[in-house]
Amino acid sequence: MAPEIPTLKLTTHQSIRQLTISNHLDTLYEMSESQFRVIIIGGSIGGLTLAHCLHRAGIDHVVLEKSRDAAPSFSSSYPKIINERFGFPIAFLDRQKLLEILYLRYPHHEKIRLGEKVTSIENLDNITTVTTEDGSSYQGNLVIGADGVHSMVRQEIWRFSEESNPSSRTVQERSDLTAEFRCIFGISSPIKGLNAGEQVNAILNGVTIVTIHGKNGRLYWFVIQKLNQKYTYPHFPRYTKDDARVAAEQLKHLRFHKHLTFGQLWENRETASMTTLEENTFKTWHHGRLALLGDSVHKMTPNIGQGANMAIEDAAALTNLLRDLLAWGGTSLPSDTQIDTLLHQYRAIRHGRVYSIYRSSRFLVRFQARDGLINSLLSRYYAPHAGDLPAEMASKTIADGVMLNFLPPPKRSGAGWEKYRKKERLWSWNIRIAVWMILPLIAYTCIGKSFWGYFGLFNSGPFLSSNL
Repeated sequence: MAPEIPTLKLTTHQSIRQLTISNHLDTLYEMSESQFRVIIIGGSIGGLTLAHCLHRAGIDHVVLEKSRDAAPSFSSSYPKIINERFGFPIAFLDRQKLLEILYLRYPHHEKIRLGEKVTSIENLDNITTVTTEDGSSYQGNLVIGADGVHSMVRQEIWRFSEESNPSSRTVQERSDLTAEFRCIFGISSPIKGLNAGEQVNAILNGVTIVTIHGKNGRLYWFVIQKLNQKYTYPHFPRYTKDDARVAAEQLKHLRFHKHLTFGQLWENRETASMTTLEENTFKTWHHGRLALLGDSVHKMTPNIGQGANMAIEDAAALTNLLRDLLAWGGTSLPSDTQIDTLLHQYRAIRHGRVYSIYRSSRFLVRFQARDGLINSLLSRYYAPHAGDLPAEMASKTIADGVMLNFLPPPKRSGAGWEKYRKKERLWSWNIRIAVWMILPLIAYTCIGKSFWGYFGLFNSGPFLSSNL
């Protein structure tokens, strides 16, 4: 989910790769003794957002991205109620286009080093040295891993933690990243009957089909399937384009909206892939002068569309803390103790919110896949009457987002920022949702419906909704 950027006008279709070929003048990129530098490993949404934040805060940094393309083709993201409440619409765009915007709007392309795969990280005397596959080395005071679910920086944090404490909890954390679902996702050209600005959720047995209808009717969609077993890191299935095609062929008959089937979406596809959906929020976010951001430390399914948003918020929270620390410290560089304190604050600020949203994502992916009897009952009998509940959930999530505290808020805004901001909400989302959903079922039972009447749901069609 990305806010619309009305002032952006891309006037070039020049290859991003051509724009970003860097001159590696030296093999060792040393920092000045008085300058604090952040090394960002990973140039996707989280990493590039952090680069923008640090630039606005006046903090030196460099981005190391292993891909040679700043905007590789990959995926997409999450309609009218949100615009009315917050003054910004939900903009649907390709992930590739968002990366292109983040890159082209960043003023110092020389700080984004493409084709730099990190191979090692070493700490020495308040300085961290990062070495890449081509032998180049970069020095900094803080290393941020924005390198995704298979994070190399997370591996290094585990290594350093276990070297200093063999009984570290990171030993157990390795098995906490699991996968029970997979996702076929793609972009399709317009189909008659699917109107721009709408979203359709089709809730079936073991399968969820979601379509989001963007500008000019372009369709962003994903199909989530329950796997036949639970997988544990690092033993996750890897899928090819052929795997995606075979899986899609088996689902082509599924009806997701009125007379439309998934097969029509598939036939109109412009691009499509399949991936495993890993899930976890790690307890360990940092060690020494290394810290994690985005999917490298919290990974959730796309059902509530908050994965990339959480990475963006991480970047804002971390930048706020760094700017305050550097302003307070004057010209002296922060000590190991100060960095450790800052990173503990970073985790404390972010972990609770991230974990709550992660738990909501875990609940929703299972609810929408009718995983288990309770979820089957709820999705069959309550979901069609949920009304504006999805918009209510999204409003609370958006209103509680982290902002850069040293920049003025945008002039364009809406009343929803204050109305839906967290005050003293005593119940977790999951408890509230469960209560809201179970009460109608209790009423349904009390007015004389037979218990066995519920079991017609196992042969029922999909729950269809729009404008969610």
